[in-house]
Amino acid sequence: MPIRITGLNSGLDTEALVSELVSAYRKKTEKYTKARTKLSWKQDKWKDLNTKIKSFYNSISSLRFSTAYNLKSATVSNSTKATVKATSSAINGMYTLQIKQTAKSGYLTGGRLKSDTTSSSKLSDLGYTGGNGTISVNVNGKTSDIAVSGSTTISEFVDSLNKAGLKANYDSANQRIFVASSETGSKADFSLTGTDADGSSALAKLGLSVKSAADTANQKQWAEYALNTSGQKYITGYDSDGKAITNGTYDAAATQNNIQALLQQMQTSSTTVTNDSAQIAYAKAYKAVNDVDKQLNATEQQEFKALLYEKDLSKIKVDSSGVLYEEQADGSYINKSDNSSVPASSLTGAKSGEDRLKELQQKAGFMKSETQNGTTVQVVDSDKVNAYKENMNTIASYEGDGTGANAPAVAAVQAAYNAGTIDNHISGLQTNVDNAQKFLNDNKLLDNASFTDANVTAKITNAAGILDGSITPEYSEGATRVNGQDAIIYVNDAEYVSTTNDVTVNGMTISALDATGDEKISVTVSNNVDGLYDKIKGVLKEYNELINEMTKLYNADTAKGYEPLTSEERDALSDSEIEDWEKKIKDSLLRRDDTLNSLINSMTSSMLQTYQSGDQKYSFSSFGIHTLGVLYSDDNEQNALHIDGDKDNALVSGNADKLMKALMDDPDGVVGFMQGWADSLYTTINKKMQSSSMSSFNVVYNDKEMAREYSDYTTTINKWEQKLQDIEDSYYKKFAAMESALAQLQAQQSNLASMLGM
Repeated sequence: MPIRITGLNSGLDTEALVSELVSAYRKKTEKYTKARTKLSWKQDKWKDLNTKIKSFYNSISSLRFSTAYNLKSATVSNSTKATVKATSSAINGMYTLQIKQTAKSGYLTGGRLKSDTTSSSKLSDLGYTGGNGTISVNVNGKTSDIAVSGSTTISEFVDSLNKAGLKANYDSANQRIFVASSETGSKADFSLTGTDADGSSALAKLGLSVKSAADTANQKQWAEYALNTSGQKYITGYDSDGKAITNGTYDAAATQNNIQALLQQMQTSSTTVTNDSAQIAYAKAYKAVNDVDKQLNATEQQEFKALLYEKDLSKIKVDSSGVLYEEQADGSYINKSDNSSVPASSLTGAKSGEDRLKELQQKAGFMKSETQNGTTVQVVDSDKVNAYKENMNTIASYEGDGTGANAPAVAAVQAAYNAGTIDNHISGLQTNVDNAQKFLNDNKLLDNASFTDANVTAKITNAAGILDGSITPEYSEGATRVNGQDAIIYVNDAEYVSTTNDVTVNGMTISALDATGDEKISVTVSNNVDGLYDKIKGVLKEYNELINEMTKLYNADTAKGYEPLTSEERDALSDSEIEDWEKKIKDSLLRRDDTLNSLINSMTSSMLQTYQSGDQKYSFSSFGIHTLGVLYSDDNEQNALHIDGDKDNALVSGNADKLMKALMDDPDGVVGFMQGWADSLYTTINKKMQSSSMSSFNVVYNDKEMAREYSDYTTTINKWEQKLQDIEDSYYKKFAAMESALAQLQAQQSNLASMLGM
């Protein structure tokens, strides 16, 4: 804005005059600015309430299913040995529990190294004099190799162990390397062995060479591939001391030839599993999609697929020819096939996107029966819709542009489908996959891309030599080994084995903490009355907090005469006065709001209905749960529910506790009722959260409409501000012209006076 120096000649307060002249326009601008501010506050108020409604909505979601209600509880006579959780399927009674052993991780404590050893120390510093060696690591059935040499540092070796799937660490304070498996159980155990003499030596110098059951088991697996000079198994069994019983002389060359063939077959089998599995997925998807499409004609198929992927069906119209049109911001429609524009009047007979999709879904078999409030209705089966979309994506991904590597497989699948032999085609592919996968499983030790026939033969030679006694490993002094083991638990004298310390038996989840020895401890399962009571009480408390707040917002005092303050008005008030003023307005923003009233009525209505549970119908009043009514409730709490006999509620604590009695006599009946209520209320809120032209998905109020209204206010305010500026500029120009004329007049008068000698 330019600097204005006015009134110099006229003596008038030009700024005051202009301000008064444009005051009507300024008030218009302020009016719309205040309305926009008020709308912004209302949006914030709804956002906050919507967050709380969504939180409650999510809370009751699980209550629709029986799994949310734990009808049983379990107590253990010795909680230092085990803990037990009982599910609804557990049978009441007393059980004996005996823990023979708990599950453990494999654990290796390395021998103590030299006192000056650090993580940067090299193998050569530890006395290693060998060359390039290899240490074989087997973790959870997966084998990998670590290359070592004199320059390998402890830190590098520990990192390699961690990359191989172990948990390894060097403790510099104790000069020991510690190694552990990442999971409990015998199958998750690990072995560390030298593949060759240098690898064995390096392992010993690191303090990690110790005989263990896992090492021996791993060696026996490798020795299965050892062949004698006749091409037969070299080791046929083991004597009572664990020494191998051999069959002739070990032949490394015969073994290597056999391994070479097996490694090639591993590659072939892996390719078969990958390619044929992908073709099976494509074939199943192709069959599923085309079985659905058979229910529709060609035009309907195109409509169906297009409508399924529309983001906002409320903007879509479908004419009688199956052409889709999308509504634009100006009310016109765009033909989605050729992008031509048509007026809304030309689509008078067209169907809405929602209605047309539902028709096609029904024809395609995508509907299912569902009971809502005791009535069976037909609803869209979302699982089928999602499966269809997923199958469509699978087809598109596999087919690509139709000219890639999958083209022959695509042609074979489509030909089989057209010939009616698709199931046989899939079965044949599955047989190929099963056979290839069996070979891979049987030879899991060989499953490593870096393996060659030479290094695998080295592993076999080393393992066979240790087992037949021809190779004597060097073991590390002071190293100890804890073998990974499974938990062995007896329940009522029946044995259960688990890789973890948790085992589930007949609805009970038992967590073993320590072995019991010969002692048998007891587990008692009974109805979980207190737990169910607290769960129901908790969800009703959450409901009460929400409904009370909604009621308070709806019944708020009027703020008539209060409007958001202008900058000048704020300057005239203290901070506390401003806060009180704005609070008065904000508290009243949802007063008598129609959307809020509809939501309150819908939610409270669900609390008054009866719900089927088994052969009976129940309401909340059946269990002594009710409102106190307007006369006996605190302000804005007339919709809150109270549980008779609740010791934490002085208003009803003296009444008979019907809920507790019902839980003791018929817990299934109470749970069935709660499921029905939760499902009804969940559905009620869900309907309020459906997307429309007025509101977004998961929003219970008209956020889209408010956003448009806010934008309209901003546009209007900008127009009025510009108009105000233009009018002010016009007045200032006129006053400036007047000042200029007065200046000229004064100059002429001065000249005249000078001529007259005045």
